[in-house]
Amino acid sequence: MQPIRFGICGCGGISNLHADCLRKLEQEGLVKLVAGAEVHPERAAQWSQKWQVKVYPTLAEMLKHGGVDAVTITSPSGLHAEHAIQCAEAKKHVLSEKPLDIQLKQADAAIEACARNGVTLGGIFQQRFAPGPKKARRAIEQGYFGDIVLVHAETPWYRAQSYYDSDTWRGTWKLDGGVLGNQSPHMIDRVLWLGGELQEVTSSQLLCGHHRSIEAETVAAVTIKLANGAIGTITGTTLAYEGMSQRVIICGTEGSCAFNGDELVYFKTKRPFEPEAESADVAAAAVTPRPAGGGSADPLAISGDGHLGNVRDFALAIRDGREPYVTGAEQRKVVRALNMIYAKAGIPGFEMPA
Repeated sequence: MQPIRFGICGCGGISNLHADCLRKLEQEGLVKLVAGAEVHPERAAQWSQKWQVKVYPTLAEMLKHGGVDAVTITSPSGLHAEHAIQCAEAKKHVLSEKPLDIQLKQADAAIEACARNGVTLGGIFQQRFAPGPKKARRAIEQGYFGDIVLVHAETPWYRAQSYYDSDTWRGTWKLDGGVLGNQSPHMIDRVLWLGGELQEVTSSQLLCGHHRSIEAETVAAVTIKLANGAIGTITGTTLAYEGMSQRVIICGTEGSCAFNGDELVYFKTKRPFEPEAESADVAAAAVTPRPAGGGSADPLAISGDGHLGNVRDFALAIRDGREPYVTGAEQRKVVRALNMIYAKAGIPGFEMPA
């Protein structure tokens, strides 16, 4: 089978991590990085020189002339769904960075477009491929945690004003959001992936533009209720000098766990847990946990191992005609949660989902 030809839409900082993953997967004969799309000429020229591929000035031109089978979307968050729809209409498979969009209605439109056009839609939640989260997920699915009663996620990170000044879209409600929309989606995903479906946001306190010249939140404290009856908290800030590890805890009546970054630092179950063997696809995409402090002060100071497993699984899903491990529907849960949080806080432009 011929390698799956990938293009990358948006050639900013995180795109280099995706390009590096694709180049590593080229050595397996699975994919080939063939093109990029970037609206800023200087950035496009630098990226083209670095990765030795043609970079088009628009996504439309890359889709028409780039010879791609699939597109990785690494543009600003508020453009993810728009770009995903463009790709779907051109019959290209779509892998979207987190979140799938800022607005739930846009995320839903992207999911519908991909389904209607028969293309695969996958997302980036690379932490799901680390051993700790996978172990906890299997234990919870098999009933070893009993009833989940309490969940918590925190992102005590640091971003200087220079970070927000580096691009005009950063910290805006239209294209980015704040600490919850940009820095916290992976931890929100982990709480929902392990703890259960979100039923209600019971309170949402956001400090917007606090100590930073941006529109969105730099400090957040949210309380939630899950469909299984559990309650929980989601907190975050980009003012914690100079950044600490993200943390998640999941508490159950017969088992509990805690994470420092992606590392599983506490795991206890009343009954001895012996994990079953994973499927071949999931095992092939397994990665080592990223350093606990990765990204806390520098958005690009993260390991690429998780992305490599995530991108590999997506490419294998295309090749084998199956759903990826991280689907568009799974990404939707985080976008829904963000919309519920922002609507509860009274942020204009966000509606409480039905």
